[in-house]
Amino acid sequence: MTDFYSAPRHRFAAPSLRVAASAGIDDARSTVILAYRSDASASVLDEAIAGARRENAAVRAVHYESDTTTAPSVGALSQTRELADRLAEADLQFEIQRADSDVGSQIIDLAEAWQAKLIVMSSKRRSPVVKLLLGSSAQRVILEAECPVLIVK
Repeated sequence: MTDFYSAPRHRFAAPSLRVAASAGIDDARSTVILAYRSDASASVLDEAIAGARRENAAVRAVHYESDTTTAPSVGALSQTRELADRLAEADLQFEIQRADSDVGSQIIDLAEAWQAKLIVMSSKRRSPVVKLLLGSSAQRVILEAECPVLIVK
């Protein structure tokens, strides 16, 4: 007999969003959040590295392909590896997460959970009509973040 009134039981744990991390990342005292869109300019990563060095902080990155709130997509694994290599070369503690269903919320949740000193992200130029219809993770982060947000083009 089916019980329609009780909450469903999940047989499997939800998969982790973490796809790469350095040793000791969970012990980092300070954090810079990097919202890393695959087509962003190299200066976005450079600014995040500079901010992390300035704040003596770890970098927690969310890697995604698109920044619309209607259809965020995960960045390519090869690009995630390149990002991990760059952060390791910079001698920073880091964590890279794949995009969740709502990139804006994911960035804000990370910033709140780790009391981020700074959020670094890129902005994609869109017409006002497209922004109205599709939304933008960048707009949401700017409005809801409790720490400084650096938008890099």
